[in-house]
Amino acid sequence: MKKINNSRREFLKKAAIGSAGLSIGFSAKSYARIMMANDRVNVGIVGFSNRARLTLIPSLMKHAQRMNFDIIGVSDLWNMRRELGAKYLNEQTDHDVRTYRNNDELYADKDIDAVIISTPDFAHALHTIEAAEAGKDAYVEKPFAETMEDNRRALSAVKKSGIVVQIGSQRRSGK
Repeated sequence: MKKINNSRREFLKKAAIGSAGLSIGFSAKSYARIMMANDRVNVGIVGFSNRARLTLIPSLMKHAQRMNFDIIGVSDLWNMRRELGAKYLNEQTDHDVRTYRNNDELYADKDIDAVIISTPDFAHALHTIEAAEAGKDAYVEKPFAETMEDNRRALSAVKKSGIVVQIGSQRRSGK
């Protein structure tokens, strides 16, 4: 007896293939986007800083297609930075990105899988805790925290949530 695979991925693949013949103007690019959408990691930027613009986002974009990442949103409390971030990211990604007035809005978006935390140094651990509580994987700039208490709280939140966290060392690994 043949085993039936009822996974979401298999269903979407078969549905996409079946509907491809019915679609007029269904391009290879859009087909690839649908086929890979289930595996794509959608990223939100927490804080549109100069480091995000000059280092973090360009680094991610170099590998985005190969690694199937896409930046879909930016959160910043400051309207000017949020608007600059959206304009910059729209150009980099070739699509409109979502904007969020605060991190709560970004973390509430079920489409966001991971975040790049690019905020002032004193806020990195706090934002990592927020990411963990929201179940979002995180890339965090250094320094990670200013106190051992912040380190311990963030470590506890990360362990409890099971998210993946990477802490960067841009000046050590950059040019």
